[in-house]
Amino acid sequence: MKTRKQKEQEFWNSFAKKYDSFINERAFKTYKILYALLLSDTKNTKHLLELATGTGIHAFDLSKHIHQITATDISSEMIKIAKKKNKQNNFSNVNFQIEDSCNLSFANNSFDTILASNVLHLLYKPEWTLQEIKRVLTVNGKVILPTYCHGQNLVTHIISRIMGISGFKARSRWSLKSFIRFLSLNGFEVIKTEKIKDIIPMVYVVAKIKTI
Repeated sequence: MKTRKQKEQEFWNSFAKKYDSFINERAFKTYKILYALLLSDTKNTKHLLELATGTGIHAFDLSKHIHQITATDISSEMIKIAKKKNKQNNFSNVNFQIEDSCNLSFANNSFDTILASNVLHLLYKPEWTLQEIKRVLTVNGKVILPTYCHGQNLVTHIISRIMGISGFKARSRWSLKSFIRFLSLNGFEVIKTEKIKDIIPMVYVVAKIKTI
């Protein structure tokens, strides 16, 4: 039987060559709004960790104003494409590497900002990823978690299930409220939310580690 990691790697490896065209065709307007929010909320970042970078879309966009970016993905094929793009454009402050977000290789308190964009709802164990984020985030750091809310209402549930038939399956169908509750249960305090309209709405969340 395949492990969680193997299943995630196989799906995203198979999707890698279609990733950029998919985002351009399906999410261009949403990502334009998202970029403006990310630009604002990463202004003073020294070392950004991006989880599920895909082919590096956010990493390249943000590289102009962040000192150092470590961009990671579980898919070797995604990282291969990202590295090829990086070689062509020579972004010296962006480093791409293969990482499992549920079991990161980094030391504790390594990053002042962590970005995990549109991935938590697709993971088998999103709570494991949140625990790893808590471990590698600095004490006063922040995490940015844009996430599609597949469970926002009946319509989004139906659309989500149709998407699942084609292979693009949401494993957590949160609403905005249930997603924030999920973060709270896993030790995070939400400090900012924005809702971005789409066929399936995206909630843009900035959070920090809860203090006792």
